[in-house]
Amino acid sequence: MSGEGISGYRTPGDIDVRRFSLISSTGQVIDLQSLTLEFSVYQNLFEHYLQCDLVLNDSVGLINTLNGDKDNGISGGFTGGEILVVSYKSNDDSLEYKNHFFALYELTDRRRVQEKSEAYFLSGISIEAYPAITNKISRAYGGGGGNLISKMISSIISEFVYTESVKALHYNYRDTIGLRQNKVIDVDATIGLQKYIIPNLTVDDTIDFLAKEADSPDHIPYYLFYENSKGFNFKNLGNLIKQDVKEEFVYLPSNIDEGKGTANDENFDRTKIIAFDIVKQSNLIDNIQSGLYKSKTIHLDLLRKNKREVVYNYDDYVSKFSKLNPYKIVGDIDTIPVVRMMASRTGHDIDPLFAAEAPAPKKYGEVIGQSESYAAHIFNTIIELDVHGDSELDVGDIIRISIPVAATSNDQDGEEDKYLSGKYVITKLRHKMLNGTDSFTTILECAKDTGTKI
Repeated sequence: MSGEGISGYRTPGDIDVRRFSLISSTGQVIDLQSLTLEFSVYQNLFEHYLQCDLVLNDSVGLINTLNGDKDNGISGGFTGGEILVVSYKSNDDSLEYKNHFFALYELTDRRRVQEKSEAYFLSGISIEAYPAITNKISRAYGGGGGNLISKMISSIISEFVYTESVKALHYNYRDTIGLRQNKVIDVDATIGLQKYIIPNLTVDDTIDFLAKEADSPDHIPYYLFYENSKGFNFKNLGNLIKQDVKEEFVYLPSNIDEGKGTANDENFDRTKIIAFDIVKQSNLIDNIQSGLYKSKTIHLDLLRKNKREVVYNYDDYVSKFSKLNPYKIVGDIDTIPVVRMMASRTGHDIDPLFAAEAPAPKKYGEVIGQSESYAAHIFNTIIELDVHGDSELDVGDIIRISIPVAATSNDQDGEEDKYLSGKYVITKLRHKMLNGTDSFTTILECAKDTGTKI
């Protein structure tokens, strides 16, 4: 892993690591850079926190040098109270360093590799996960008149995730190691005033529950709560899809002429796809069972002793979807394969008999058909890419991928594969760094819609 002092653009895959230190539970600061064989940072659109892992080749007895504190009942060695501080960026001095503070919670696969050397595996998670894990929520949200779910989420993040105590911890580490991290909180708007009583749920379960209950201005909601390198995000999938393309990556196998001059084009080299793997390219059965094409929701009103059925049809909504590519997914399904049933108080707020109770009917039952169909539409094709390390990429970013057709006939030379090329949303990401080789690779899992042009 490179240190400071190398200026300007360097070759693709280089990395500049400014800080890679372990802070023990008693305050020891230990540089791990020379001991680390491999380090990875993970982002996931469907996970709430950043995670990391590192493989250490330890010939200095690190674990046994971690001091305890007998007066405060802290034993020596690895206790799970250690903090890993990482500051890095890829190969351009115009970029800002990415600073991360991970709580190391697990040590596994410890084994002797030589007479005086051992290897082991450490796993970590963003320190904000700890207060979320140790707290449960038992309270009412929304008050008498109801409140927006987006405001409930903002309140929960401030009180239970990115708390004042966590911010103070970040501030204190600035004095210890010279780094401070300020995380951004980005919450998309929801619509509809709601009231909920949260019955002793974990913080993360509460967030997931509210994300599912939320409705969006276009009534095609699919809200996700996740962390990226900037901070915590509560984002509607449709809004992510509307973003501009952040980067374009090109796959050029050896039998493709790269064109004159491109071999010396550093920016072109930086955006080459090293390798790719097609994880999924449409699955008709999955699409049917997920409710992509058709579904029915049965609303049971137990108080008024009636029911109401809402039938969802993909063809009625696909033109309203925010799409990565201007296509629909082919499928002619006559029957209704997905049927849901749920209790409902829809209309009670204007019913003379029940209006005095000031109910706030749930929105979930009204939008679940289009929500699940939209997710199936966007995640129809999944591809995994290995590219040169790019610290600026985050989950939720939009990229464009260009992959040529596999055939080599003259009439197809240079053409893009129309089913694999196009715009994608990054759903999972791994920044992988290898010591001793200055190797930095970013592994992306991306998803897109595809099909027949509308």
